[in-house]
Amino acid sequence: MASEKKLARELRELNRLTGISFSIDENENMDAEELAEKLKLLTEAFREKNSRTAYFKNLLTGQMEVSRIYEGAARLHLTAEGMMRIYVIETENVNDESALMVLRQIIAGRSTDHLVPMDGKRIALIRAEKTSEREEDALVNAHTIVDMLNAEAMVRARCAFGERVQLLAALPQSYREVVLALEVGRIFYMHETVMRSTKLGIGQLIYRLPEDVCRRFLKEVFKDKSPEDLDEETRATVDAFFENNLNISETARQLFIHRNTLVYRLEKLKNATGLDVRAFEDAMTYRIASMAASFLKDREKG
Repeated sequence: MASEKKLARELRELNRLTGISFSIDENENMDAEELAEKLKLLTEAFREKNSRTAYFKNLLTGQMEVSRIYEGAARLHLTAEGMMRIYVIETENVNDESALMVLRQIIAGRSTDHLVPMDGKRIALIRAEKTSEREEDALVNAHTIVDMLNAEAMVRARCAFGERVQLLAALPQSYREVVLALEVGRIFYMHETVMRSTKLGIGQLIYRLPEDVCRRFLKEVFKDKSPEDLDEETRATVDAFFENNLNISETARQLFIHRNTLVYRLEKLKNATGLDVRAFEDAMTYRIASMAASFLKDREKG
């Protein structure tokens, strides 16, 4: 009797989820307990496949036709239109459960936000926004996410976010742009923990260049050498010089060295490469060439 009740319950759940209904002939010789278990596995598989998490994962990765986007939204009681922004968080470890736990705490009480574990080390956060919220607010949110993961989960993470969109159908393109921002940041701006898809600078341009174009440019600038052939002290000095907008006095102060020492190091770079980074054009040439070298090195790693 208990097995028959369990079977009836699973049949009702199957019908609710799939619309499939059938009855069991009492005269048939079958094990109701075994059949109920098989039905339970079927309904659980269907529920998992049609969960909000699976829906958003398929949506973001472009595996869903436009018509199915809105059919799925209606079935899962999702709002198809409304202000929303996507964040993508990348952690050091694959499928980091501690990171997921902290992110769930961040969106607790916000039923309109959705957390979507993607493949590998990435987790997508689709966050509903008010009309009054701006990109600077999103920047604060991204920094908060990174800081909380670092402090509460002891997880080193990077976060990128995209432009605000109004339709679910616009999320796949936004997701691709945000993932690109993470890639560009990893290669060219490794010290940055937060990136936005709307401000990728020269890095985005170089990332999209063919590799052979980058190699020809490097050969033109450095001949048979590379920026990595320079000693670490010289490279660090030039990086600081760029960070301080080619200001010699400010750079020397930041590095705790005498102005003449800084000038000596820049002269050393000029003798090695022929580029005087105190001049704007040479500074840009060196900067782009060093970024192109980083891009090619990343490609060689595979």
